[in-house]
Amino acid sequence: MDFAKVTAKYYSKWIGKDNILLDMGSGVEYIFSPERNLVQPGYSRQFDLFIFRQPDKLIISYGDKLKNRIDLFKSDMVTRAEPNDVIEILGQRLGATVYHGIKYLYTTIPDIELQAVYLTKSDYPRYLTFFLANNPGCKNTEWLEEYFTEMTDKNLCCGIYVNNTLVCCSDAPDMPYMKNDVQEIGINTLKAYRGLGYATDVCIAAVKAIIKNNKCPQWSTSATNVASQKLAEKIGFIKYADYYTVTL
Repeated sequence: MDFAKVTAKYYSKWIGKDNILLDMGSGVEYIFSPERNLVQPGYSRQFDLFIFRQPDKLIISYGDKLKNRIDLFKSDMVTRAEPNDVIEILGQRLGATVYHGIKYLYTTIPDIELQAVYLTKSDYPRYLTFFLANNPGCKNTEWLEEYFTEMTDKNLCCGIYVNNTLVCCSDAPDMPYMKNDVQEIGINTLKAYRGLGYATDVCIAAVKAIIKNNKCPQWSTSATNVASQKLAEKIGFIKYADYYTVTL
């Protein structure tokens, strides 16, 4: 599988113009996209502004709410703009909170012996206990068993048990585009078991399952989540792009 090509196609969908990351050269481009007016599956709000930044390109995707305001910062948005500059420009011009995240590209599977197992439907009671421990504020779990079953049917729920307790587990977030071609990895570890290498082990097992399902693994995290960034690199990802979102 050409991971780079599939990933470029996927984030082109996010931007709102098919294959722009494959076809565009260097420079700055503005894209008006109806996608910015929609709340994407798996997200709680729409992104009125979605900026995708790679070393040689800067793509600004905007929707109806910014249609008449985009000129406010056009002169300031240049390819060489550093992350903090982008955040400052957007904050000043729009008076809004800016989220800064990092997208990753999968490259290769580390060759290590794994402890992780692929969970099955019979693991649900222990998965429920694990889920509630990680989400103590969750009041409604009626949806959880169906979600768990969907993951286990595709071997996308990997975990590690310690003394019969599920301590680390992957999940498979909903994908807003190209569901048959890509799958992002989610990971959670019980607080007492963090820093022991379990997440690395589980995520590699998840990557193998995703690839076996003929899909391209994806990873995305906050620019401030250093632990997640290091984990991505440990399991075979490299940084692909910075991205910024604004919801007005």
